[in-house]
Amino acid sequence: MKRALLFTLAMMSVLVVSLYADASVQDIIITPTQPSSLTISVWTDRPAGATYYPGDNIHIYFKTSQNAYVTIYDYTTDGNVRVIFPNFFQRDNFVRGGMVYVIPNPNYDYNLTVSGPNGREIIEAIASTTPVIQPPVPSNKAFGEIPDGPNYLQKLKLDITGKTVAVGVTYFYVGFVPSTGIVHFESQPAGATLYVDGIYEGITPLDLQLAEGDHLAVFWYNNTNISKTFHVNPNTYNTVRVSFYPQQSANFSVNFNTSPSGAMIFVNGRMLGISPCVVNLAAGSYQITIVKPDYSTIVTQISVNQNQNFNFNLYRLSF
Repeated sequence: MKRALLFTLAMMSVLVVSLYADASVQDIIITPTQPSSLTISVWTDRPAGATYYPGDNIHIYFKTSQNAYVTIYDYTTDGNVRVIFPNFFQRDNFVRGGMVYVIPNPNYDYNLTVSGPNGREIIEAIASTTPVIQPPVPSNKAFGEIPDGPNYLQKLKLDITGKTVAVGVTYFYVGFVPSTGIVHFESQPAGATLYVDGIYEGITPLDLQLAEGDHLAVFWYNNTNISKTFHVNPNTYNTVRVSFYPQQSANFSVNFNTSPSGAMIFVNGRMLGISPCVVNLAAGSYQITIVKPDYSTIVTQISVNQNQNFNFNLYRLSF
């Protein structure tokens, strides 16, 4: 008989304190930082957003467009990050492009069994052409546990910035079917590429049915991105709008450019985009931190009172 490994994977729990109490979706979700020919898809044996109940077995599948090294994470309600691939049974994370891989691998004697508490589980897969992400493989546990999950994810975002990586995301619900609302996404100009919670959804304008709770939208247009967090209430119609044109409003469009590009832009300690990016800010003063691996970090103050452009030169560190 196969060993059953409890897959306790819950977020946004309706009965317990969720991971979002300590970290926002913007802290958790990793979105593509730059266009890449490398892609990765990850999915389960039910459609994205499906419901599993405690005791159900689950299979997780993934595929890359080319040979790559793959790491797959899941997020639990206690704020920890768990590495489910590689794992004690499947230790080699080098995969062949175009091949479909499955967890658990049928060649090994174990199952993944869903357990509580109720909530949403997010699974995030990262592929790279070089082994830049190599989490430790556990010696006596099925999966590796990483403490202080949100801080680990922030560091991971720094580590992969500017590298040839691809990100794939899927999610499911444990123990309940969530209430939903309709969200209309539009951009000026139309035709922006839209990711919601790290999942590619299509080209604006479009409508999506989303579960209640907090979500993260990232719009890309001409290699520039705008990030927006938003909340969905059940049985409502919501609109999320962005403009890639400068606009006069209560908030101002602040354009951050760096040379070279691909730097993380932190505003008052929160990461809001990857350069080049546009951030909507109210009038006032802000502390800006610009971080790119292997380059000196810039910390400065800016004052916002109109639509503005900021350009920063980054200097490579000598080792």
